[in-house]
Amino acid sequence: MRRPIYKRSESGNTMVEFALVAPFWIAMLFGTVAMGTNLTRTIQVVQASRDLANMYAKGTDFSAVGMQNLITGDGGTSASLIQGMSLTYPAGSTGNAVIYFSQVRHVLSTDLDCASTCANANSYVYVNYLPYGNTTLVSSYVGSGPATSDTNSQGNTNNPLTNTSDKTNQKLLFANTYTMPGNASVAYVVEVYMSSPDLSFLGFGGSGNYSRAVF
Repeated sequence: MRRPIYKRSESGNTMVEFALVAPFWIAMLFGTVAMGTNLTRTIQVVQASRDLANMYAKGTDFSAVGMQNLITGDGGTSASLIQGMSLTYPAGSTGNAVIYFSQVRHVLSTDLDCASTCANANSYVYVNYLPYGNTTLVSSYVGSGPATSDTNSQGNTNNPLTNTSDKTNQKLLFANTYTMPGNASVAYVVEVYMSSPDLSFLGFGGSGNYSRAVF
């Protein structure tokens, strides 16, 4: 009589194989989620900077209470133009995002209003400066802002031609082949940054998404 043949259980092998491949697939899963979230936020900050810069160039006063509420959501009591960003005005050290509004003028010595006394001739100066949100997250590409003593409640500088504290850091806003024209021509700059602390456990610690639009 032949002895019965018993198949060895393969459940042990299956468990070992799963234990070997599971870390790889879990890492792939979380990596995909992180990249997708990061991509979404990149698109969000790019679109926000473009839309806000377009509005800024068309004369929108972002110091007005209505625009403040539109951007910040008025503490949650109204709809915010920018979803997912915790923003305050005036700017402070809390929140997960920051927006810098800067109007920059290239003052030339040949400008009509720079014919006599003009300490800031041939320099880039602030004409308007309005920061929103948490300014400790990232600094503005343009500079740290004009002198507060020379700025009114709307963020406009009072003496951009003569007050040297109203100068930017003189970084170029355009390619070297392009020079901003004079005679009070202004570049409208909007910078948007959103941090991503919720992705730190996936290797994105301290990271965020930044976009700058110039009109």
